[in-house]
Amino acid sequence: MNLIAKTTVFYLLVSVLVFGIGGYVTYHVVETEVIKETDYALYDEVQDMASDIRDGIPLEILRRRKAEIEYLGDHLQVDTFYRFSDTIAPHPYREGETEPYRKLEAVKEVDGSFFHITITDVFIESDDIYDVVVEIIWRLFLILGVGMLIASFLVTRWLLTPFQRILSSIRGFNIKQSEPLDLPRTTTREFRQLNAFVSAMTERARRDFRTVREFSENASHEMQTPLSIARGKLELLQETPSLDQEQLRLIDDAQTALRRLSKLGSALLLLTKIENHEFRAQHKIDFSAIVNACIDNFEELAMLRGLPVKRDVKPGVKVALDPTLADVLVSNLVRNAIRHNQEDGAIEVHLDHKGLIIRNTGAAPTIPTRDLFKRFRKNQQSEKSMGLGLAIVKKICDTNRLSVNYNFQDGWHEISVIFPTNV
Repeated sequence: MNLIAKTTVFYLLVSVLVFGIGGYVTYHVVETEVIKETDYALYDEVQDMASDIRDGIPLEILRRRKAEIEYLGDHLQVDTFYRFSDTIAPHPYREGETEPYRKLEAVKEVDGSFFHITITDVFIESDDIYDVVVEIIWRLFLILGVGMLIASFLVTRWLLTPFQRILSSIRGFNIKQSEPLDLPRTTTREFRQLNAFVSAMTERARRDFRTVREFSENASHEMQTPLSIARGKLELLQETPSLDQEQLRLIDDAQTALRRLSKLGSALLLLTKIENHEFRAQHKIDFSAIVNACIDNFEELAMLRGLPVKRDVKPGVKVALDPTLADVLVSNLVRNAIRHNQEDGAIEVHLDHKGLIIRNTGAAPTIPTRDLFKRFRKNQQSEKSMGLGLAIVKKICDTNRLSVNYNFQDGWHEISVIFPTNV
């Protein structure tokens, strides 16, 4: 539910509460006012009765006006009083039905004579007052609700247009570009504050990204130079004729460590570039050709280790993936299948429009297969592996809407890369 709909629902709920309380208060105010006005009318009617008696109008005529008049005598020593009460009387038009009346009883002195006057008048029922108040409140709520809906989806949409444009600009934000965001100008203070915050945040993100990228590239580049020098020095030292076997072994171990360090720097730099989305898939590539090329490159190495490669590659499989990343993805998987295989083992590669599956024989993993996609997690802690190959594969899949799974069953390791359904 979007903000406009939530705001509308919230105001409607508040309106229900306000109208409910307002209806309750209105009902009691109207009821009190009706009673007061009815009492005023009855009081005036008693005064008119007393005036008519003073004018000599016969009591029989006055009794026709829904009044009961009783002559009490000339020397009744009582004070004149007014007593209001509610009563029930037969309905004037509906036979057998009654309705509430308001009654006033009073003793009036007219020219020294006392008269007991009782007057009744129809009183509006509480149910009628309730029905009228509910009808009025309901109509007002209906009008207000319709007005709020129109205002929410028309006026509010117009007011939030700058916000939608800000969101559109943020969606198109590219951390690698230097152009500032095209944020809309607005007279609304909150949107101006949001523009300022977004501009500052994106500029800070670009600055941090440039700093990290420059550091990673410089560190990787600068690290390669001393490593190359160290390898060269070790090669020259290795050619020294006076070295014994133990010294040669130590030099060889040092060269192996330097090569691993060089590969580690390159792998970490590649992971950083993948995480920063520096590889963009401009169009779909021929993934079948890349898989076949990778198998051709590694097939000789596999045969040297006695590992036949069985391929089932469907032609014309297209995937939206950067060519460099596609080559890294397949190469890492094939190299992993060769490196972690066993004697007299086998490798199987299957590719279709659903995905890529690479299977190889080998010993059972010593850690959960899902952990093998983490950095520096290696099966059996192989010294030949840096523990970054599958981590790179997982990162490539995560950043390109691909899913990767690792299963082991019946002596076979199986890594499957599932393509999106629109491939």
